[in-house]
Amino acid sequence: MKIKSTITAFALLVTPMTWADDEKHDHDEHAEHEHGHDIKAPNGGRVLHDVEPHAEFFITKDRKVQITFLNEDGKGVASDNTLRAIGGKRTKATRFTFEKTKNGFLSNEKLPEGKLVPIVLMFKNAKGQKSNVKFNVNMADCPTCDFLEYACTCDHDDDHEGHDHKGHDHAEHKDHDHAKEKK
Repeated sequence: MKIKSTITAFALLVTPMTWADDEKHDHDEHAEHEHGHDIKAPNGGRVLHDVEPHAEFFITKDRKVQITFLNEDGKGVASDNTLRAIGGKRTKATRFTFEKTKNGFLSNEKLPEGKLVPIVLMFKNAKGQKSNVKFNVNMADCPTCDFLEYACTCDHDDDHEGHDHKGHDHAEHKDHDHAKEKK
């Protein structure tokens, strides 16, 4: 019984602090603040909201990584950010090098082969602030929109497991390939 009462006492101590923290954060305080989640990707890529200015991640037809920095209207803008990236299997990772473009970067290397390729993007601005973005580049076609899964606009999770594509439930058959279904 001593263990149970200790756990209960701990829960009572922690719970009020959580509620107090929630009460302190009032979304009305910054209702005017734009979070940038409505920015449209000009090339049909994925908008990275963890980077300032926000950026579009796009895979070109020849599988190169293209980064375009965006203003609030989704138009390309110049940025002082630098970029490093690594992708693919850990045992045979590709370290990307980039050429600076007018509004971003274009990789010299291609994205490694495969339908699901992990990537880490490491941005750094002129002030030395860093933003790391990690995700899997899912090169499969989305069955409900015109984009590849990595840039899908269907409002579902990045991992695409367990969500519902308008009656197409992945939880039932996780290990299938969207590309085969579209044929």
